Amino acid sequence: MDGAGERLEVRFPYNGALVGTVPLAQPEEVHSALAQAYAYRPTLTRHQRHTILSTARDLLIARTAAFVHSIVSESGLCVRDASYEVGRAAEVLRAAAHQVLIDDGDIYACDITERGQQRRVYTQRDPLLGVIVAITPFNHPLNQVVHKIAPSIATNNRMLLKPSEKTPLTALLFADLLTDAGLPGPMLTVITGKPEVIADVLLTSAQVDLVTFTGSVAAGKQIAERCVYKRQVLELGGNDPMIVMEDADLDEAVSLAVAGAYRNSGQRCTAIKRLLVHRQVA
Repeated sequence: MDGAGERLEVRFPYNGALVGTVPLAQPEEVHSALAQAYAYRPTLTRHQRHTILSTARDLLIARTAAFVHSIVSESGLCVRDASYEVGRAAEVLRAAAHQVLIDDGDIYACDITERGQQRRVYTQRDPLLGVIVAITPFNHPLNQVVHKIAPSIATNNRMLLKPSEKTPLTALLFADLLTDAGLPGPMLTVITGKPEVIADVLLTSAQVDLVTFTGSVAAGKQIAERCVYKRQVLELGGNDPMIVMEDADLDEAVSLAVAGAYRNSGQRCTAIKRLLVHRQVA
């Protein structure tokens, strides 16, 4: 996507240094990308999908240093946490590859009622007719992306991914990795741009069957309002308490509370937001 020549700057949060630039997609380019994805019909076998996901995992492990550098540079995560994120993403790819090999069809007996016949119904799951749109946040630039893409590949679907405009570089790096792993190009398109410019097209296009979003409750509500009659998978903010019982190790509890609330600057849906402390130790 050339974005009509316009570019979006990505900067290191710690000191504002320029890390890279990405295209600013325009609505007409999003329409074109959706049309291309919609027209494509994946024909990958389970074996081929398993191979692609397994190869992607191996490549990710081999390229850990490059991904750690990308995550740190655009999100400000420390090297330790970025390394953990790469390892977790590799585990997601392995799980998706395993799931591909599990037959998801069902068989139902029809003679379970008085008028039932001695026959069986066989079901199978097919890819969606339309495209999946995935919108991911900035807090984990790789793991959030892999959690969207891996199931899409496993189920032979086509996806348009819109990563956070704050952290798009790691998503593009992972898309390149998937190409190296053998994924057909039309099965994944990464769109970079400003939500206020391209979100409406992504959410309202008749060529989109499902929208999956991870982010704030406020943004999730807006998406739900726009995606009328579309399938939605919305992973929004949490309301997470930490419970401290009367027999707890208080020094350990304090350490866990601080880490749980402020790790990754608190930018996690599972961050501790409330403390429920037993009266005896409050």
